[in-house]
Amino acid sequence: MTVAATHRSGNSVIVAIWAAALLVVFVAFRSSDLLSLPKLAGNLGGGALFGAAFVDSLFGGVAAAFVFAAWFGLGSVVSLFLKVERRDGDSHILELARTIGIGSVLWSIAWFFLGVAELYSPTAAIVATLIGLAGCVPGVGRLRSSRGESRIPESVSGSDRVIVLLIFFVVALAFIAALAPPIAKDTLLYHFALPKAFIAQHSNAFVEGNIASYLALGGEMHFVWAMLLGGVYSVRAGEAAAGVIAFLFLPLLLSVVFGWARELNVSRAWSLIAVLIVAAIPTVFHSASSGYTDVALAFYATLAVYSLLRWFESRGAKHLAILAIFLGGALAIKLTTLFLIAALVLVILLKVRNEASAGKLVGTAILAFVLAGVLASPWYLRTWTATGSPLFPFYLSVWKGAAPGWDVERSNLFQVMNSQYGGVDQAPVNYLLAPFRLSLAAQPEDANLYDGVLGAAFLIGLPLLWFGLRRKTNGAITSLAAISGIYFLFWLFSSEQIRYLLPIVPLLAIAIAASGDSTQDAGMRKTWYYAFGLASLLCVLTSLAWFSMRSPLRVVLGGESREAYLTRQLDYYDDYALINSTTPSDARIWLINMRRDTYNLERTAISDYLFEDWTLRKFVWQAKDIDDLRANARQLGADYILARHDFLFDYDRSTLVDDRKPRVENAAKLQLAREFLLDPASEVKADNRFSLIKLD
Repeated sequence: MTVAATHRSGNSVIVAIWAAALLVVFVAFRSSDLLSLPKLAGNLGGGALFGAAFVDSLFGGVAAAFVFAAWFGLGSVVSLFLKVERRDGDSHILELARTIGIGSVLWSIAWFFLGVAELYSPTAAIVATLIGLAGCVPGVGRLRSSRGESRIPESVSGSDRVIVLLIFFVVALAFIAALAPPIAKDTLLYHFALPKAFIAQHSNAFVEGNIASYLALGGEMHFVWAMLLGGVYSVRAGEAAAGVIAFLFLPLLLSVVFGWARELNVSRAWSLIAVLIVAAIPTVFHSASSGYTDVALAFYATLAVYSLLRWFESRGAKHLAILAIFLGGALAIKLTTLFLIAALVLVILLKVRNEASAGKLVGTAILAFVLAGVLASPWYLRTWTATGSPLFPFYLSVWKGAAPGWDVERSNLFQVMNSQYGGVDQAPVNYLLAPFRLSLAAQPEDANLYDGVLGAAFLIGLPLLWFGLRRKTNGAITSLAAISGIYFLFWLFSSEQIRYLLPIVPLLAIAIAASGDSTQDAGMRKTWYYAFGLASLLCVLTSLAWFSMRSPLRVVLGGESREAYLTRQLDYYDDYALINSTTPSDARIWLINMRRDTYNLERTAISDYLFEDWTLRKFVWQAKDIDDLRANARQLGADYILARHDFLFDYDRSTLVDDRKPRVENAAKLQLAREFLLDPASEVKADNRFSLIKLD
């Protein structure tokens, strides 16, 4: 064996050891799901699979398919005016996803104005769908003129088939889970709760007590549409349709990842690796299957970056127009899109700084960012007009604003709460350790550990990405890495939640795949390939464990009722069902520490946003005695109070305790709260966790 061959063999061993060590650590932190998977898989059975309620899931899926087709229809019409040059190596699957994406952004804007006009109704949903379907005609004709990918065909290997199988498997899991009734916290708070409330009031006017209604809700507009369209058959079908709409952004995103990688002349095998890396992320599965909008945001962000890089190549104004559409769509979903805009501005400045027309190019790009702001502006102008701040409910200490149920103190506490993600408030060294901690140790429902699971693939790929940057074999790798790196730094010093990183994971996956495919040593390339495959497999199994924890298959197929499913998943659902069935229709329910779930409650709710016992704490400390506390509660307008109290009366954990006060005084206040919430004379139902009382 030659010295060079020995050296290459040694490098392959180093790569294998690096990947194996990271995967062992990852598995050690996943003991709650990976190591429990055989036991969790038993949850998938337990009764009949099929029932009459399957028809609701079926109609929900059909309604979502019609909305999806309407996106394509409007996108096809608009793309006739934004028709960009088609190069020989362009991906038709990416072009199709871009067309659908354009339509989804513009339909979201249309549904905003339908809400302003108080036109949320089944009729509006049907008319919008028919208009969208009519627009499919030119789009279908354009599709028929495309004869597959415009490049030399490649043979499909056995490993390619395995990778495709894993991708389809995790996508299928997300699809099934998306059809099930929602159980994720933010979905029950606002992703689905607000569309439900908007439909009830026929408009997108602010919902009393739900501060999330002041946020930009571009993604939720599609849920309104889906709920209305599916609701023509049944409420459950509308719910299922909304879940599928959230899911559909996942296959769209994966299509863009594959198509873009192929356009960069990445082989089919490594393009599929890029897709698998993204699809396998457990937090992607959770978001796509739970009614969240983070995958939609990642989809828009990825196409925005793609459009920018196309503009760098051609300087075509239409690419900037498309960039503006997708940035506007992203900004209408989350304010964190500003991180991406900042990254894009910096990359533009670096790219054109040495060109003679740099000033003109920068000015043209800035106009695209302005247009993006205009497209997203209806949401922020709406909030600005109502509260005094377009950034409400954030940063009120910087830009003053006010609305019932929110103030500067709570806004500041919200910022403090967000800063606790990643554990940097406890150990600043976590800033430096972030790549390792979020890749290996991250946990859902744990703010200290980023509230999600990313997986080891990106950490495994960092050295490979570095080699790709040094070799400069593909110019896109540098741009993708630069945008991702700048965005990561913004993320690192804001709220370190894994979901907020999703806009850059497709970019990193493509850059890593391009770097891996350009590795000259076949042995090294094979080692990296299998390392990513194994890392992704472990993530897919993690998602399977999460799927098994939910066990949604029976409720989707109709073998289990919606009520039985929610009773299994939400420990308070029986209390909600009791309220819905026994209280007057005009009753007002004060919710305390109930996960801010207003979606499953068919009564008017009074609830503090995020800080769920804020009002109770204020009343307890203001009250002189139990009668005074009851009087304050009556003034709130509540007829019933439903509270989770198992930790509320625990001195060491209770949020009612004021550390500035003596223990004796705090103990007296806890006793006052106990007497109030567990009063036998007012009790409707109580156990060791929850209490429901009726106010006189």
